Amino acid sequence: MAVVVPDVINRYYRAVNDGDTDAFVDCFAENASVSDEDRIHEGRAAIRAWRERTAASSPYTADPVSAEAEAGDNYVVTSRVSGTFPGSPILLRFRFTLRDGLIGALDIRP
Repeated sequence: MAVVVPDVINRYYRAVNDGDTDAFVDCFAENASVSDEDRIHEGRAAIRAWRERTAASSPYTADPVSAEAEAGDNYVVTSRVSGTFPGSPILLRFRFTLRDGLIGALDIRP
């Protein structure tokens, strides 16, 4: 990844692109949340279930194209997401909130 971000965000994208669900979940804090497609998934078990469903129904890869650091431990990473879904590829905005070196919250939006 050419975009400079904290290591946990690099690990997140590597896990997505490698299809490694365990490594993906390990990027998140125990009580993390993910907001995607107007749904919120709270806690590692719910995040794992969301990732497994998403990967099974529409496999995809995500490649960061730009990143911005915001106040605190917040980063917005614009990514090209390619997969088996209509309109692929698309640009999505991933807003990461980090907590103790892990992802505490992730909000994914167009």
